[in-house]
Amino acid sequence: MKKNKKLLIIGAGSIGKRQISNFIKYFIIDVVEVRNDRILEVMRKFKINKTFKDYKKAFKDEKYDAVAITVPPHLHLSIAKLATRNNTNLFIEKPLGLSSKGWQEVYKDCDKKGLINYVAYCHRFVPYVKELKKMINSNILGNIYSAHLKWSSYLPDWHKNENYKNFYMSKKSQGGGALLDDSHGIDLLRYILGDVKNISAFVGNLSELKMTSDDSFFGILELKKKIIAQLSFDLFSRTPRIYLEITGKNGTIFWDRVNHTIKFYNKKKNKWKIKQYNLKNLMSMYPKQAKYFYDCVIKKKKCINNIEEALKTQKVIDAAFKSNITKKNVRI
Repeated sequence: MKKNKKLLIIGAGSIGKRQISNFIKYFIIDVVEVRNDRILEVMRKFKINKTFKDYKKAFKDEKYDAVAITVPPHLHLSIAKLATRNNTNLFIEKPLGLSSKGWQEVYKDCDKKGLINYVAYCHRFVPYVKELKKMINSNILGNIYSAHLKWSSYLPDWHKNENYKNFYMSKKSQGGGALLDDSHGIDLLRYILGDVKNISAFVGNLSELKMTSDDSFFGILELKKKIIAQLSFDLFSRTPRIYLEITGKNGTIFWDRVNHTIKFYNKKKNKWKIKQYNLKNLMSMYPKQAKYFYDCVIKKKKCINNIEEALKTQKVIDAAFKSNITKKNVRI
């Protein structure tokens, strides 16, 4: 493939390197990174065109077809605003930012200028998420009553060669924490079962982990379809568990990201039917997402998970933080 589109990737941490590996097939890539060791690493691993220490200088010196914002969430909004002023299409790592404030204006600016904008809630590209959605849309469960979503891991295990206390995930000011980072789960719930009407939540710290951001989130959500969902995210579980259990009149569906399965319990037959997937199926979400974004840029096609759509997830996050402070149920 002859590459003639230029992409600026801002941030060469773990997710930045992952996105370089996915986008290098489609774009000529420049990288912005403040750490010399990371610059040297990506230049050694990939065919990088240019590197910068300052994203403002990059935009001043070069013209880009798209920018991938892969830095901590507290920096997302300011970079997105500069990119839109430079008529650059946006790929934004989730979540949008620290809150929904300011993002509607960015979306309006993108819409006015015809700029592609995409927020990387990549689980929508997992084959067994698509299968789950297909099953729900087929009405296999009949009337759905409730859902339980769990998203658990142990933060010190994320980057074995890095002290978790130095990682942005431990820092509230940079947008770390269980609620913001594990908001994949909120987007997944919305994608499968629809939008949220109101929420009652706890967001805080229960473990001995040394961090200013939250290590846990527990929420009771009422969806617009009158489904009650219980969500629990944490960063202190020594055994990773990520699953969504949905219960309806005709049985239960259990989606398991760790074991790569979808199990359906049929009430009439009184037995489970299991569909088995694998890690390769899960990890395919990243290259599929990159190809999707590239196609949107080339074809000037509106993305399914643009800023307007991601704001619906961000507003649930905002409401959860508000509920934790007020100790009240918050309407979205």
